[in-house]
Amino acid sequence: MGATITVGELLVALLALLGVGVLIYLLMALIKINDALKNIQAVVYKNEKHIDESLERIPRVLENVEGITSHVNQSMEHVQSTVENVTEMTDYVTDVIHGINEEVVEPVKDIFKILLMLQSLFTGGKKKKKWF
Repeated sequence: MGATITVGELLVALLALLGVGVLIYLLMALIKINDALKNIQAVVYKNEKHIDESLERIPRVLENVEGITSHVNQSMEHVQSTVENVTEMTDYVTDVIHGINEEVVEPVKDIFKILLMLQSLFTGGKKKKKWF
């Protein structure tokens, strides 16, 4: 009574054992996935009211965001026009100041220089405090 085992039968037995191991591993993975899904389901049921309220508020929040964005865009247009006006006014004031400098200050400086020269001629070289 001798039993002989061929290589093919040994290979089939090993593959069967390996298949059983893989099935056990897959079964354990499915059990863990099932537990995780149960936990997620419990959390969803626990917070169902809050989730529903949040989903109802989303359209109003989006409308508010659109309104705020529109308001900010309008405000930025006003700010931009104000900045342009300030820039134009600054350029105008700068031109006026340059005009005053050329038309008023320069001639007054020249008059003071002439007065100082006349003063130095009449004082005969005495040094006094000068204005400029």
